[in-house]
Amino acid sequence: MLRVGYESGAARMKAVILAAGEGARMGPFTASEPKVMIPVGNRPILEYVVQALVDNGVQDVVLVVGYRRERILSHFQEGKAFGARIRYVTQTKQLGTAHAVAEARPHLEDRFVVLNGSNMVDARFVGDLIEQAKGPAVVITQSDRPRQYGVVTLQGSRVVSITEKPTQMISNLINTGAYALDASIFTDIERLAAEGKNDLPSAINAHAASQDVLALRTEGMWIDALYPWDLLRLNQAAIASTADVRAGTIESNVTIRGRVAVGDGCTIRSGAYLQGPLSLGAGCEIGPNAVLLPSTSLGRNVRIGALTTVANSILMDDVSLGASSVVQDSVIGSGVSAKAGLMAASGPADVKIEDEWHAVPQIGALLGEDAEFGSGVTIESGSIVNERTRVASGARIRGTVPAGGVVL
Repeated sequence: MLRVGYESGAARMKAVILAAGEGARMGPFTASEPKVMIPVGNRPILEYVVQALVDNGVQDVVLVVGYRRERILSHFQEGKAFGARIRYVTQTKQLGTAHAVAEARPHLEDRFVVLNGSNMVDARFVGDLIEQAKGPAVVITQSDRPRQYGVVTLQGSRVVSITEKPTQMISNLINTGAYALDASIFTDIERLAAEGKNDLPSAINAHAASQDVLALRTEGMWIDALYPWDLLRLNQAAIASTADVRAGTIESNVTIRGRVAVGDGCTIRSGAYLQGPLSLGAGCEIGPNAVLLPSTSLGRNVRIGALTTVANSILMDDVSLGASSVVQDSVIGSGVSAKAGLMAASGPADVKIEDEWHAVPQIGALLGEDAEFGSGVTIESGSIVNERTRVASGARIRGTVPAGGVVL
C-alpha cells in the first residue's frame, strides 16, 4: 500500500539496489546463488527490498548485478510481477559500492536512494528515508558489533565521517548502507576513483566536507546478515507476521497452533504437530508425528520424515530429512538429503568463516546444497558441510567439510 503523502516525491524518485556481490562470508549458501537471493521466509532477501520501495511508490529501480546475475534476472525479470520497473546494470568488476552506483549513473537523473540488496528492510525504513531526506542523507542505527561496519561520527544530526571497520571502539552508531543522494555525489565519486577509492562511505565523507549530510534514524526494520547464522534472524523477522493459510491436504489428528502458512499441494500426515509462525512452500510433505516448531521455513517440495523435529531453521527447496531426525537452529541448502536419524542439535559453538573464528551462542548445522547424508549421522553444533558433500551412515561431523568432500 502506498504511504500517504509520498505520491509526489516518490513518483520522481529512483532507487539503486546494490546486488552484485557474492557474499563470501555466507559460506556454503552462495555456491550457486548471490547472497541477495538466499531465501528467508521463502522469499529472496532482495525481494523484501524491492517490495519496501514499491510500497512507498518508488517503482523505478536500477539493480546493479554481477555474481550469478542470471539468478536475479530470471526471478525479477522486468519487475512487473512485483509492481516495479527494473533496469539492470552489470558491475563486471566489484571494485566497490561507489563504483556500483557510478555504473548506474546513466539511468539516474537527480534525487535517488541507494539500498543494499542483502539487508532486510521494511516499508517504514524506506519511507523514513524518502520523507526525512531533503538533501544528502545516511540512515544510521545502533549495533552491538560496530567494528564489523562503518562507524558514524556525528555533529548534532550531521555526519562528520564514516570510519570503516575501526580497530578501536569509536561508538555503536553504524552506517546501514542506505542513502538519499543526488547527482552532485558523482563529482566526489569520480575524484576518489582516480585515487583508487571506490567505496561509497569515502564519497560520503568527501561530500560531508562540503555540504551537510544528514544522519537519519528510523523505527523501521533493518536487519543485516553478515554470516550464515544471521539468516535465522532474518527468517524470524520474515515470518513473524506470516498469514494463516491452509492449503493442500491436512489429514486427521494434525495439530496446528499459531500462524502457519501451508503452501499449495502440501500434505501433512496424521499426528503431525505444527506450532507457528511457520512457512511451508508448495508441495511439502510432513510425515506422521513430525514436529515443526516456531520460526521455521520450508521451501518447495521439502520432505520431512515421520517423528522428525525441526525448530527455528531454514530448509531450502527440495530438502529431504529422514525419519526420527532432529534439526535445530540450522540452515540447510537446497537439494540436501538425509536418511533416518540425522542429529543436528543446537548449542554454543566457535565457527570459522574465512579464517576468522566467531563465538556463536546458539547454532545447529550449516549444510550446503546437494549434500547427502546416510543414516544416523551426527553433526556437532556450528559445523559447516559445504556443497555436494557425501557423508556415510554413522559418521560424526565436527568443524568444516570442504565442497565435494567425502566423509566415511
